[in-house]
Amino acid sequence: MNKLKTVYAKDVLLEDVEKISNLIENQRHLCVACPAFEEVIDTQLFGFSKKIEFAVRMDMIDEEEGQLMLSDLEKHLSDVYDHAIDQVQQTDGLD
Repeated sequence: MNKLKTVYAKDVLLEDVEKISNLIENQRHLCVACPAFEEVIDTQLFGFSKKIEFAVRMDMIDEEEGQLMLSDLEKHLSDVYDHAIDQVQQTDGLD
């Protein structure tokens, strides 16, 4: 695959990472344990993982790079959950 297509594929995937990250950030004030929020995020992560898989199979990115993108996104989600749980616990402690 030529270098330009590889760069373009990475840019498209990174744009998706940014969109999903923004979705997570914009919804962090809502009930993070809400099943609807969890379902949306799970769906976004699943779709993104399939895009990564496709890009790897088409030899647009290497598998390690794709897994790193997915891992970074999952870590961001985990950080949001941890922060939200900490805030709930602090709020409960104030009552």
